[in-house]
Amino acid sequence: MDKHMNYDEADLAGVLTFAPTMGSDIRQDDGVFLARQLDYVKAQTYDRKLPPMQGLVLVPVSSDAPEWAETITYRSFDQVGVAKIVGNYADDLPRADVMGKEVTVRVKDIGDSYGYNINELRASIATGTNLPTRKASAARQAVDIKLNQIALVGDTKYGLYGLLNHPNIGETVLPNGNWLDPDTTADEILEDMDALYDGVRVQSYGVHRPNVFGLPTAHYSKIYSKRLPDSNGMTIAAFFLAKHPGLALEEVPELAGAGTAGANVAIVYERSELNLNLELVMPFNQLPAQPRNLELVVPCLARAAGVSVHYPLCATKGEGI
Repeated sequence: MDKHMNYDEADLAGVLTFAPTMGSDIRQDDGVFLARQLDYVKAQTYDRKLPPMQGLVLVPVSSDAPEWAETITYRSFDQVGVAKIVGNYADDLPRADVMGKEVTVRVKDIGDSYGYNINELRASIATGTNLPTRKASAARQAVDIKLNQIALVGDTKYGLYGLLNHPNIGETVLPNGNWLDPDTTADEILEDMDALYDGVRVQSYGVHRPNVFGLPTAHYSKIYSKRLPDSNGMTIAAFFLAKHPGLALEEVPELAGAGTAGANVAIVYERSELNLNLELVMPFNQLPAQPRNLELVVPCLARAAGVSVHYPLCATKGEGI
């Protein structure tokens, strides 16, 4: 039994409101005990480390906006202009500038809940044992799964963009594709990878240098096992990483079938909070317990506005790999 002594007054108020439903033998100190249990469960849920979800790893998170915000406005920039050699006292210097436009996105609530019924609460009081935390952990995981989905593919029904479907993300037409076809050679796969990497470099005139190359699991495995001819036995992945030090090849299971008509997708970009971020206005949060029918329910809430891409030339994707 954990000797947890803290409790939230709002949780205690919810417990005491619910107490008459549990029977006449429930005392004031029982209410304090259950409030402490709820606080313990919430603390365990916040502390528990969940398996990493790639969307929340690949996209930098921004929490600059206040939790009450209903919209977020950001600027999206394109660098324009070229320099030239000029003579002394020249008055016709070309302009290099940054063209920007304001984009406003709406913040959406993401919620679920967990709760304990009368029997579970009475059993905890009678035995002096902790309330189980698995329900709270499941609630947190469900919210994080939704946030991960939004980070990668958004939610078009509610106007939220993700990394893959954002209109500011470019698309590169691949020379070959079909990497999983046994007839596709290692050289052809390498050619596609070069096309994606160079796509960012060319479209940004060398301003952005990709540092993330995301692939579905099967394709990620393929490049780490298929060897290039005339390379002293180097795999495609080893050869490519040697060409581009500082680049990270990332296994992203969610990219499988994430493209048009279920096509597999690769994405290449310069990961930086200056370039793009997930607008996470409020991370997973547990509200005070509320009596509801025969349960004491804990509502859970997060708030997000999808992915913002500030520099459209920082990324490209390729479908049909």
